[in-house]
Amino acid sequence: MAKIDNTKAAAQAVAEKLARGKGNGASSNNSMSPTSATSGTIPIDSRIPGLMTLSPDLVPAMMPVFKPEDYRINDPLNPPESLPQATQSQFDKGMKIYEGATRSLKLTGAALDLTREKFTVIGKHSKAFGAGVLAAIEVEKVKGNYLDYLNQKEVTTQKSVSLDVSQVKTIADTNISVYSKDQLDQKLLQAQIKAEELRLKTVESQGNLASFKAQLGDYLEVKE
Repeated sequence: MAKIDNTKAAAQAVAEKLARGKGNGASSNNSMSPTSATSGTIPIDSRIPGLMTLSPDLVPAMMPVFKPEDYRINDPLNPPESLPQATQSQFDKGMKIYEGATRSLKLTGAALDLTREKFTVIGKHSKAFGAGVLAAIEVEKVKGNYLDYLNQKEVTTQKSVSLDVSQVKTIADTNISVYSKDQLDQKLLQAQIKAEELRLKTVESQGNLASFKAQLGDYLEVKE
């Protein structure tokens, strides 16, 4: 078992060394920490906060240590004792751990699936909300147009009332003008009659005066 442990440790050291060298190259290209790459964790791209990044040169650091040459078998009927081995307790314990880790990953994946659906619904909610805002804007525009219509309708009604009043006034003024003209004609006629009466009175007065003078002349002649 000590030999198996030493083999695993050597393989781990080689893999970490290789991953460290590749991890440095990835750091210069993707703005990632080389220590995070060599530790087996997925580095975060500094340009997009929270987004994990992955490229082929980062894969080796995330792979479990495995050396196929350690499992080379020349004689299937006589397997070498150098083959990596695990006791039954190691197997049972390891399988329980792997099964638990698998369940953990599945639960994490389900949580991520749920989160993805949540973000999808958030996007749809935002689109629906935005559509509602646009609809509300259109409704307000229609309200404004309707109020403009009502206001213009009142203005038109007021103009119609003013027109009716003007028409009635025109008719009244026309009728009044007819009577006013007739009244003026009557006044003119009355003035003419009065003038004629005065003229006749004047003529009569003149006649009376002439007759009086004539009589007065006769009286003077007789007196003399």
